[in-house]
Amino acid sequence: MSSSSSVAVDIASFAPEVWTASSNDALTLSLAEEEGAFKFHPAFTYPIFGDAEQIFGYQDLKINLAFDSTTLLPFLNVSYSEKLPNVDIEDPEKKLMEYLPESTILKDESKWVDKKNQEANFFKIPGELIKEYKDENGEIFSIYKTCFKDDEALKLHLRMQIFVLFFIEAGSYIDKSDLSWELYFLYKTSTIKKSSSSSFSSRPSFVGFCTAYSYFRYPGFNEYDLSEESMLDSNKKISQFVVLPPYQQKGHGKHLYNAMVDHWLNDKHAKSIAIEDPNESFDDLRDRCDLERLHAIGFFEEVAKLNLPISKKWLDLKEKQLKLDKRQLQRCYALLELDKPTRLDKLQTAYERLEEDYLRILEKLQFTNPKKRTIQETSNSSAKKTKS
Repeated sequence: MSSSSSVAVDIASFAPEVWTASSNDALTLSLAEEEGAFKFHPAFTYPIFGDAEQIFGYQDLKINLAFDSTTLLPFLNVSYSEKLPNVDIEDPEKKLMEYLPESTILKDESKWVDKKNQEANFFKIPGELIKEYKDENGEIFSIYKTCFKDDEALKLHLRMQIFVLFFIEAGSYIDKSDLSWELYFLYKTSTIKKSSSSSFSSRPSFVGFCTAYSYFRYPGFNEYDLSEESMLDSNKKISQFVVLPPYQQKGHGKHLYNAMVDHWLNDKHAKSIAIEDPNESFDDLRDRCDLERLHAIGFFEEVAKLNLPISKKWLDLKEKQLKLDKRQLQRCYALLELDKPTRLDKLQTAYERLEEDYLRILEKLQFTNPKKRTIQETSNSSAKKTKS
C-alpha cells in the first residue's frame, strides 16, 4: 500500500471532533500593558471563520492575537500539535490577516516587542480631548474625538476595527474614505501606583471606542435652505460602540456615551442624536443615561404639570432642545411611569383580564375539584407573604 493511500485510510478513520476546534475558544485576545496583559476571548468569530464558528483540520489549535495597549500594534501567532495532510483546510493565519492591518507582526514576538515599544515612545492619542474622569480607584480616563482626516487616527482605527467583528453581533467595517464618520477613543491615561515597589505606567492604555456618522443634509435640501450656516448642520447617529471586556461593568460605557451626547448638546450644528440598530445591552445603557439626564434637568417635573394628552407642539420643542427623537422621549417617560404607584392598578386590571380568559378556558375542561382562586384571595395571600 502506498504512503498516500495509507494516509487516506488513516484520515478516514479519524473522528471529526478531534480535528475540529471552536474558533471562539481557540482564539485568545490579549491587551499588553507594561505591567502585564489582559487576556480574553471574542464573543463572535463567525464574520471571519463562518457561521459555525469552527476551524477544522488541526489538533490543539491555539491562536494568539495580542495588541499593544497603547498603539494597538497587533501580533499574531498560530500554533498546533497536528495538522491534517493533503487536505484543503483553511489557514487561520491567512484568514485573520484578511481583517488585520499590514502592520501586524507574525510569529516573531521579539520583533513585535521592539516595534511596539518604539511606537509607544512617540505615541499621542489623536484628536481633541472632550472629557476626563476618574474611576473609583482614582485612575484617570480620557475621551478624544477625531475623524479619518487625521492620518494617526486612521492608522489607529485600522488596528482596533477588528474588535467590531469580535464583540458586535452583525458588526462590519465602515468606509474609511467617507469623511462624515466621527471617531471617539477612550483611554486610561494614568495608573495609580499600588505600592512603593510597584511599577507606574505613564503610557495610555486603550479601553474602547465609538464611531458615529454625521448626516449633513437631506435629499432636496437646496429647495428649502441654502444658507451657509445651515450647511454645517448634521444629524448624529451612533454606529459602533465597544468597551473591551477587561473594562466592562465598570461604568466606562456610561462615561463614553454621556461624553458624546454632552458634546453634541453643546454643538449648535448637531440637530439630533440617534442610534443605529442597538442591541439590548446598549438600549439599557442608553435608557439609564437618558433618564438620569432628563431627571437632572427637571424634565419629569415639567411633564407632571402638563395637561394630558401631551401636545405635539410641546414634544416637538423638547425633541429639538434635547436632540432626542420622540420615540426615545416617550420611552423614557413610560419607564418613569412604571415607577409610580399606579402600576398596581394596571397590574390588577391585567390580572382581571387574565382571570376571565382562565375561567373561560377551564370551564370546558373536566378537572376534578379545581381550586379557583379569587382576586381577593390572591391579594390576601400576597399581603401575608409581604408581612412574613
